[in-house]
Amino acid sequence: RDKAMVVNLEFIKAIVTAEEVLLLDPLSHEVLPFVDQLRQQFLVRSTYQNHLLGVEENETPFCAGDQWPCTPEAAESLESELPFEFQVLEIALEVVCTYLDSNVSDLEKEAYPILDELARNVSTKNLERVRSLKSNLTRILARVQK
Repeated sequence: RDKAMVVNLEFIKAIVTAEEVLLLDPLSHEVLPFVDQLRQQFLVRSTYQNHLLGVEENETPFCAGDQWPCTPEAAESLESELPFEFQVLEIALEVVCTYLDSNVSDLEKEAYPILDELARNVSTKNLERVRSLKSNLTRILARVQK
């Protein structure tokens, strides 16, 4: 799009312009980490930019979060950031990847006991449980590839 970017990643559905993010269902429990990350990221940026307006040449700039006071390298990295749209896309990708990674970890924790039980006792019930695990794994793999 010329003036906007459409983001459709798993549960994050958004329209991103150069100045704002429009989210579908921003209060969904899956989307809230994305909203929190956006707020945190741009709070740091706006705090730094607002502070620069009042900084004299010999003063040390300050940042929010863990970087008080800012080093020249940290200040430079804030000044040479990606455009807003790409920062939003980066945060969206991080949140979705973290979510999928969590799903894989949960499936892995569930899989080991089931596979151990199958190794001890091959039965229809255990084979069904392994088949179900494989189906879940295939679904997650398809979501990751998408």
